[in-house]
Amino acid sequence: MKRIGIDLGGHTISAGPVDFFNERPRIISARTVPTPEKRDLLSVTRALEELILPWTAPGVECSVGIGIPGFVDKERRRILRLTNFSGCDGVYLGETISADLRELGVKAVIRLENDANCAALGEGAAGAARGMSDYVVLTLGTGIGAGIVTNGRLLSGAHGMAAECGHMAVSGDPALSGCGCGGRGHLEESASADWLERRAGLLGLPPVFREIWERRRTDKNAADLLAPALEALARGIASLAVTLDPEAVILSGGMSLAAGLADELRERIEKYLPRPFRPVFILKNSELGGEAAVIGAASLGQEMCKR
Repeated sequence: MKRIGIDLGGHTISAGPVDFFNERPRIISARTVPTPEKRDLLSVTRALEELILPWTAPGVECSVGIGIPGFVDKERRRILRLTNFSGCDGVYLGETISADLRELGVKAVIRLENDANCAALGEGAAGAARGMSDYVVLTLGTGIGAGIVTNGRLLSGAHGMAAECGHMAVSGDPALSGCGCGGRGHLEESASADWLERRAGLLGLPPVFREIWERRRTDKNAADLLAPALEALARGIASLAVTLDPEAVILSGGMSLAAGLADELRERIEKYLPRPFRPVFILKNSELGGEAAVIGAASLGQEMCKR
């Protein structure tokens, strides 16, 4: 059966069929398209279906895993909350897509999973966490997510919502009260690309994280904007380290591509760690980048991914 993985992001959607027959899984062919500007249910559903169809054919069964940047129910059938999208909450997205494809003669088994969990599975199968049994993948991008693997198994929690680390409360700042999940003081609102870019626009800075990062050493406004975000990330990562004692914390997502980000975070994290943790703490970058979530999504349903 052909296995297709899809990573639904706030800015782009990446997809591709994945070969699991070699020692390391690999994407056979990949395609990335812009996420529909409206980020609404209808346009997102159509975009996902258009990505699936070129790799399928009428009468041929396929398996499709979709990494969702939000909360998914325990059964992985229904979206609970998609914080940066509209009209998607409560939707049985996989069943909707399956029904649409069935009308075209395509039989597709659709599985949903949090996108950061997919990235964690992908890094474990073929990337920076290969050979590890206890690790965290932190995805830094439009929002902030995490995938946690403990004792070789993906951590899902009692209600399927474990590892929503972007919604850790890291600040008591009353200005941080607009997180899309309905909570306040969250890491995502403190340090994700979307939120930083919104604040940058108000300061007259270019509303693009990459450009803000590049200006940090020469532009005081950029430095002042980034400093509290980096501190919030450092506190969040240190909290994950002392809670889980992972072999490594792996940075993924678009923000992780910023040159020197891991080094700056490592320096800030150390002061928050108890001394016994400092010599064993490892912070590293993803080896797969955006491919990790696609590979992890395609692997959903396989024995290696059972929780």
